Amino acid sequence: MRRVLALALTVLPLALRTLPAQEVVPLKRGESPSAARPLPGEPAVPMMVPPVPPPGYTPTPRGDALEPNALDRRLSNPFAQATEAGGQAARTFNENFDGDFGGVFYTRRITTGFVTQPRVVGFTQRVVGFTPTTTTNTVQTTSLGANRLPIVTNTVTTTTTNVPIIVTDPVVVQDPVAQQRLVRLVLAARYSGVLITDNDSPRPQDRVYGGLNFYDNIGGSLNPGLGGTDLQRQTVGFEKTFLGGDASFGMRLPFVQQYGPAAIGSSHNVGDLSLLWKYAIVNDRETGNLWSAGFVLTTPTGSGNAFLADGTKAPHSVLFQPWTGVVRVFDRWYAQGITSFILPSDGRDPTMWNNSVAFGYFLYRGTSDRWLTGVVPTAEVHVRTPLSHNNPADLVFLQDQVNLTGGLHFRFNRAVLSTAVGVPVVGPRPWAVEALGFFNFYF
Repeated sequence: MRRVLALALTVLPLALRTLPAQEVVPLKRGESPSAARPLPGEPAVPMMVPPVPPPGYTPTPRGDALEPNALDRRLSNPFAQATEAGGQAARTFNENFDGDFGGVFYTRRITTGFVTQPRVVGFTQRVVGFTPTTTTNTVQTTSLGANRLPIVTNTVTTTTTNVPIIVTDPVVVQDPVAQQRLVRLVLAARYSGVLITDNDSPRPQDRVYGGLNFYDNIGGSLNPGLGGTDLQRQTVGFEKTFLGGDASFGMRLPFVQQYGPAAIGSSHNVGDLSLLWKYAIVNDRETGNLWSAGFVLTTPTGSGNAFLADGTKAPHSVLFQPWTGVVRVFDRWYAQGITSFILPSDGRDPTMWNNSVAFGYFLYRGTSDRWLTGVVPTAEVHVRTPLSHNNPADLVFLQDQVNLTGGLHFRFNRAVLSTAVGVPVVGPRPWAVEALGFFNFYF
């Protein structure tokens, strides 16, 4: 034990000589060891614990107090509002198209009224009087006279007979005969709510929605003197994104009612179910700029049939609609455009080329803690070009159309309420005016 202690006393002084001299700095009262001051000659070690301001300390503002810094501007900008999973909410970049299309026209024969028309079904006879007829008979007799000579005697007899006067009368019945005319009207459940620009946009979205379209005096200019015909359409649907928000799939179903004069009557039909696909080829989540393409398949599931003017049944096609569209976002406004083709499975239906352009401006933008986060007026131009059956003399036809739509969108945190009015500007006008309203809820 004495040897071990002696060895320790010998080694310890030698170890202390090899270390540099250091000054022991005592800690102040309340100071933790991690916050100890460095020794003289040693570099300061940066501290990770942020300093705590003393009571009553007021920070000095940097720059203009009325001008928010870059972080504040980003957080208050609706274009930069983050979703729960991070990134930016797609719906904050642009609103949906409102739309404009009412359908194609079918030439039909309708009954506008009835008249009576006489028809002979037989004949009958009746006596209307008598005609007296006198018949004279002369009878010659011969006798012998006194001298034995023959004597000839003529005896005249007159007979009067009444001959009846007989008249033959036809037997006539009055048959009701329908008065008919040719009309050109849309079929309530055909080509209804099928365009990619009906409450939609090129951007994939997560949403459920419903909408109402009202067309006043549809087909009125094509059927003078017939009377007004109105068309109403309610639409429900959903859309769900996948592939990280770059693609989406949706379904859409319209319900259509048509009201007209007595000759037209009213009809209530379920429209054709449409399946919609989108894929964003370019999807800049920082700026909102987007280029996408997609496909709409409309299936002939709707109700309501009709016969055309030639007696054949109206076609009910499967509609194939490839499309592509772009969105360009600026500071407070945006522009978007879509071009598409509708290719029917039945050659009697028209093939269409559709082009639409829309502009929107964020008139008001609020932060996400407000119940109203945006007011966006929009303006749209829609051009419908039939590539076949554009002659009104065809049994099924579509005329060239240029339609203008103006809308106003009210944005909330997870919903958008939209109202719009559309008018055609190329005659003959397919309808007088269209009123639109939509509600989109985003999830």
